[in-house]
Amino acid sequence: MKTSTSIIILFFVTFFAISVASMAGTINPEEACIRRNIARSQPPTPSSSAEPMRSKLDILVDQFCRDGSRAVMFFVRLKGKFPSHYVKALCNVFENDEKKVKNYVVERWMGCSKLAAALTCVSRN
Repeated sequence: MKTSTSIIILFFVTFFAISVASMAGTINPEEACIRRNIARSQPPTPSSSAEPMRSKLDILVDQFCRDGSRAVMFFVRLKGKFPSHYVKALCNVFENDEKKVKNYVVERWMGCSKLAAALTCVSRN
C-alpha cells in the first residue's frame, strides 16, 4: 500500500511540474536540471557556507531531476541514442557549443562516449 501511494504521489508531482513548465512556456525542466547539475559540480565559492540550507522544494526538484535522468538513461539503453528533446536541451544550455555538449555527456553519462561522438546541435534549434 505504501509503494502504490508513493507512486501516485510521484505521478502527481511530475504531472504538476510538467504542467507548470508548459504553462510558463520558457521553462524547460530538462534545461533546469542540466543547469543544476552543472552548478552542483562547480567548486563552492569561499563566501558561501559549507552546507547551505535546502528547502523542501529543492529536494523535490532534485528528485524530479533524478527521475528525469533515469528516464533518459532508460531511453538510451532501449534506443542506443539520446532523446532528441534532451539533445536540444543540452544545446540550449551550452549555447550550441558541440564541444561543451560532448564534454558534458562524457563526464555526466559515464560510458556514453560513443554516443557523445554522434551528438550534434545542427538543426536542433
